[in-house]
Amino acid sequence: MEFIKIEDEINYSKKRFQLSREIEDLFIEKSFSPINPTLFEDYESFISVNKRVKEESVVKFIHGAKILVLRPDITMNIIKNIIPRLQDNAKLKIFYNATIFKNFANLNIKEVRQMGVEYLGESSINAEREVIELALKVLKKYSDDFILEIGNSKYLNGLFNELKISREEKDKLKNLIYKKSKFELINYLKTLGLPEEKNEILINIFRLQGSINEITNLATNYFMNEEMMQAINELITINDFCEKNGLLKNIHFDLSMITELDYYEGIIFKGFYPSSNSEIISGGRYDALTKIFGKKVPAIGFSVDLDELVRTFYVRGENS
Repeated sequence: MEFIKIEDEINYSKKRFQLSREIEDLFIEKSFSPINPTLFEDYESFISVNKRVKEESVVKFIHGAKILVLRPDITMNIIKNIIPRLQDNAKLKIFYNATIFKNFANLNIKEVRQMGVEYLGESSINAEREVIELALKVLKKYSDDFILEIGNSKYLNGLFNELKISREEKDKLKNLIYKKSKFELINYLKTLGLPEEKNEILINIFRLQGSINEITNLATNYFMNEEMMQAINELITINDFCEKNGLLKNIHFDLSMITELDYYEGIIFKGFYPSSNSEIISGGRYDALTKIFGKKVPAIGFSVDLDELVRTFYVRGENS
């Protein structure tokens, strides 16, 4: 973010520091411990996992014979360093406060300050419950007016496994669903020649959101395999927990949800305030990512876009 007056920059930094301390207190209260991620990533490793990320969006440079990137994602950065040293059956709760880097077409490098938590080693639904409840606490601390959207990537993954199309075509579909671009999606589906039953699910995918009863009633018409059914059952379990603890007011379920990064599997979620330009919180379960770096470990977490949080409540005047 650019500032004309030094006083504005100092005030912004003070607010960001204040918010980071408040969020750190929430993390520490739930027994998460701090960790410092490394600054660099191997370019090939990052792109091989996140195939939908545009190569030009990461900040690359040459180091000897290797191509490195400035940290574009903190979760993957942490996992690659922890998993090889993590003891079997160990449980680990960590949090971070660091910067990611993004490259834009005009050659501007954007720094984004993020905080977040990673919960490793807990395979039961208790991990989802604890992490989602913590995400709700962070959002609620700054306003009662927010939405936490919860989805499950197993639903769309199960559907995509039924489609006899190329990886590039699947990635195109994912990007159109990610952008919520129904018009483009319908036009693209016309070029694929999918069977009518599968085509109908994709055309109606954006209708599969709302309360758990609403999406369950709709989704019962669109089950094609066990993975898709499992996605619904896991959301029902989350719904029951939220209802029991009085947390449903701000919950919205969305089976069309797709994350920017490809390593999530299972429960995924995003948190929004009405006045923010993008999600404040994003996260989910990513067990499969840990396997890439040595062994499969249950893992779930989320990140907080600290800069967007500051802009929402202090720069735009909502909480000044």
